[in-house]
Order: sequence, then structure tokens, then C-alpha cells
Amino acid sequence: MFFVPLFLSNLNTKKIARKIEYIRTTGSTNKTIYDMWQNNEIHSGGALITDQQTEGKGRRGNQWISSASKSLTFSFILNDEDEVLNNKISLISGIAIIDGIKKIANLDCQLKWPNDIMYKNKKLGGILIEKKEGVFIVGIGINVNDLDFEESIQNKACSIYSITSRNTQREPLLAFIFNSFENLLTKNMSEIVKKWESVCNHINTFVKFHHSNQIIEAEFAGLNKDGKAKIKINNTEKIFHSGIIEL
Repeated sequence: MFFVPLFLSNLNTKKIARKIEYIRTTGSTNKTIYDMWQNNEIHSGGALITDQQTEGKGRRGNQWISSASKSLTFSFILNDEDEVLNNKISLISGIAIIDGIKKIANLDCQLKWPNDIMYKNKKLGGILIEKKEGVFIVGIGINVNDLDFEESIQNKACSIYSITSRNTQREPLLAFIFNSFENLLTKNMSEIVKKWESVCNHINTFVKFHHSNQIIEAEFAGLNKDGKAKIKINNTEKIFHSGIIEL
């Protein structure tokens, strides 16, 4: 069970997630919240959380595997108000998760471009952002109290519990993430880029960069002023807004 009153008692936002819907199970929180928005059942800033997501997906159509009642699996929706939000939303979503985990569990997690939450090179969470009909749908999955991972991801995934050996209350964690997210919305891009780079786990290092069906050995040189990746390939810096980093 997710206790909404406990979540709300830790929430100090003015707009984000003041309206939150909780359902025990759904296919995809991104799809469900978008359907609710289309039916005028939820508005910009609204959030949806579920205990069990049966058809979760990550980037590039990958399956997102989570544990019922142990993970944080949620989505929220925002109006596409301007181009600035388009640049900010992915960056501040990741930073907000890092901030929330730090506050509740005192863990220093990191980000892998573009939107993976990492701890010592193991994946702890992920973000899927979709843009439809003038709204952004932000879907987030975080391994909180998960312990047993499927064999296919055992060596690649971790959870807050697997790191700390302590259960973490999901409700305040989610509130802390939204508190940070709303605060970051007020920051300018230069501040956001600086903060993002400070928690990136592969800044100024060589990585395998997957792009356009190619794998390129390249240096990740940080973000440009618009939040896009700067990738140095054969000493020539190029700008990318999508791709996959392999460490």
C-alpha cells in the first residue's frame, strides 16, 4: 500500500503533485495518466502512482521490470509551456531523484546520460519522458526496497535496500523528489547544467556511445548551454540530444 496522507504530509510544493492518484495496479503509468488527462480527470502538475506496473517500459521500447509494492513507479504530467521546459525537464527530473534519495537515505547516487540513476555503475532507476499533444508525461521507476532481481538484470541493477540493508518509506521519498523538482523549475539553465554535471558519473571520461546503429569510442565532455550532450569524437566536439552511453 502507498499511504497518500503520509506522502502529502511531506510535500511542500505549490503545484506539482498536489493532486495525486493512487491505483494498486496498472499496465503503464505513462499511458494511464495520459488517458486520464485526455478525459479531463487530471491536469498539469497531477501525478499517478501504482504499486504494480505490469507493462512498464523504458527508453527505446525496453521493458522496465519492477517489484510490486517495493519500487516507486509513477508518472506526472506537465503542460508544454515553452521551449525552456523542453530543455530542462529531463535534466531536473534526474537531479530531483538524486536529491530525494540523498535526503532520505544519505546516498550519493549519480546520473548516466541521458536519464539513468546509478550507484557505483549499477542502475537504480530510470526516466521515460514522452511528449504528446502539448504535454510532457514523465514516467519514473526507482528500485527502493527491491531485493530479488530477475537473472537478466542481477549484475546491472541495485536498489536502495540492496545498498543500505534498510527499508525506505516510499511516501516521503516521492515527496522529496517532487519538492526538489519544483524548486529546480525556478533555476536557470546554467545552474541546472552545472548541477547535472556535478552528479554525472562519466563526465570527461571515455565511453562507448551508441548512436545511429554505431558504437563509437568517445569522450563525454558534459552538456552545452541547452542541456544537450557534448561528445568528443576524434578530438572533434559534436552535440547530441539522444543516444546511449555504455560505461
